[in-house]
This record gives sequence, structure tokens and C-alpha cells, in this order.
Amino acid sequence: MKPMPKVFKVAFLIAAALVLASTVSVPAFIRARTAPCMNACFNNLRELDGAKQQWGLENRRSKGDVVTWQDIAPYFKHPLVCSRGGTYILGRVGELPRCSIGADHSLPPDTDP
Repeated sequence: MKPMPKVFKVAFLIAAALVLASTVSVPAFIRARTAPCMNACFNNLRELDGAKQQWGLENRRSKGDVVTWQDIAPYFKHPLVCSRGGTYILGRVGELPRCSIGADHSLPPDTDP
């Protein structure tokens, strides 16, 4: 068997380096695209929770009382929209609002009032 020419060895090393670089960078690019969506939804959920708490305090409501979108609409300058197309579920006073996307589009339980 003939030894490989030097050009093929260099080409093989360059190709191997490109494959290694792409396996490292592709997951990072995917995370970079999904993180802003998750952060926007998370912040919207925090705003919803704050509006529900404020409405409950101002109207002397207790845990378990029903909140409607019309009740908390005055607390927002603009409508809250999930960046991935989910819908927000308000829940009752004392419950955390949720996004229909679920998973990473939710508030952690430790922020529960």
C-alpha cells in the first residue's frame, strides 16, 4: 500500500477540524435562537403575575378569586404576546400564570406569591 500524499493528509486534517468545529458550534447557535424567545415569554409571565397581584390588592381579592383579561388590561401599555405563538393562561389570584407552550415557557415555582 502506498503512503498518502502530503496534500491528502492536510486536506483530511482540515476536514476533521471543520467537522469538530461544527459539532461544537451548532448547539450553541440553536440555544442562541431559542433563548430570546424563552426570555421574552418568561418576562411576560412575570408581568402578568405582577398585574394579577396588583389587581388583587387594589380590589381586595383573596386567593382563588377569578381574574379576567379585562380586569388586568389597564396594567399593560401593550398586549403581551408569546414569541413562539403560545397563549397565556391567567389562572386565579395566588396561582402563577402559564404559557400554553409549557416546559421552558413557565415561571419557576419559587416566584409563587
